[in-house]
Amino acid sequence: MKSLHVDPEEAVEIHKDVKAKHSLAIHWGTFAHWGTFSLAHEFYLEPPVRLREAMEKNGLNVEHFFVLNHGESRVMGEKEKEGAFD
Repeated sequence: MKSLHVDPEEAVEIHKDVKAKHSLAIHWGTFAHWGTFSLAHEFYLEPPVRLREAMEKNGLNVEHFFVLNHGESRVMGEKEKEGAFD
């Protein structure tokens, strides 16, 4: 999967390289383990922890690069303003 995905540390580097205002971590915790077979090599909850560590090392906070909990959503941009949905 390495040709299609990046690890948390690489994701932070990409965020910095493209000078992103915001980034969202996706696909973490989505790869099931069946006995000895797994599509991922780490414990399914490890990527958010590694992302947080990489963010701290690079001076980023959750306002810059965030992880949603499973089932969570977030409105970004102009619709964040109060009354945007009225």
